[in-house]
Amino acid sequence: MAIDAELATFLAVPFPNDIDDVLMTRRLTTVLTESEIADREPLAPGLSWHDHVIDEFEYESSVPIRIYCNENAPSSSGALLFFHGGAFVFGGLESEHARCVNYAQRAECVVVSVDYRLAPEHPYPAAHDDGVSALDWLRRNASSLGVDPKRIAVGGSSAGGALAAGLVLRTRDLDGEWIRAQLLIYPAIDSEAATPSIEQFYKSEPWDGERTQKMWKLYLADSSGKVSPYASPARASDLTKLPPTYIMTAEEDPLRDEGINYAERLLAAGNALELHHFARTFHGFDVVAPGSRLSDRAHEDQAAFLKRELTES
Repeated sequence: MAIDAELATFLAVPFPNDIDDVLMTRRLTTVLTESEIADREPLAPGLSWHDHVIDEFEYESSVPIRIYCNENAPSSSGALLFFHGGAFVFGGLESEHARCVNYAQRAECVVVSVDYRLAPEHPYPAAHDDGVSALDWLRRNASSLGVDPKRIAVGGSSAGGALAAGLVLRTRDLDGEWIRAQLLIYPAIDSEAATPSIEQFYKSEPWDGERTQKMWKLYLADSSGKVSPYASPARASDLTKLPPTYIMTAEEDPLRDEGINYAERLLAAGNALELHHFARTFHGFDVVAPGSRLSDRAHEDQAAFLKRELTES
């Protein structure tokens, strides 16, 4: 296997993701993010976003969110609740701003991005609880956002995929089948982190199996007991009655096999599923390599799934 030549050019500069020094990585990422913000192009006509904080007095804790709107979207449109990646310890509202803009534009939906609490300061279930709060807030404020409460999808990338899938499982268990769809981008959903791809890419860039194992220890903190499927969705014994699902995996990614395994189990349980496997790609390629041919295709596929699932009757 070999990385796509165009994507490989984006790996010339190391990506900050030292799981052994979380604070330093966060500082480096902040500097890079400030530079990216300064270079952003203006939004396309009709698109807008604004930040909001879900009231801590109404929920367990305050939860910052970013709301993306498309004035060209149909009335009572669908919405996506999105969780950024970052190994449960990195990232924030700026991390996948471009992805959320793309969804709002191409899928013609409202996107609510969640700035959930990060480990190791806030281990599980803090981030999951923030997702529960954000989903409840979105449902209760759907009308004012121009959203049909029956057309809400949940999605996330990498660690955010674990949060999204866990939230979907919890919602099914407590509320029934009302979530419209789930979008899981190279999801980190197996806390055991012991698949063949974890071993195959145990030492690799920009992400590897060793970092994956360490991130789960930071996120779960006390892992002496049984791991909840809401934390690690691969631990769920029952995957029936889940919404239509899009899963994207990358070929040279330590998380490849757990994403494919989850897809196979969802399909066997009778769920509607799309599995998009991108050859010659690496973990996070569509964030690390914006504007590349394969990244553009991935974003187009994801938005097409959302548009279809959020607009069909």
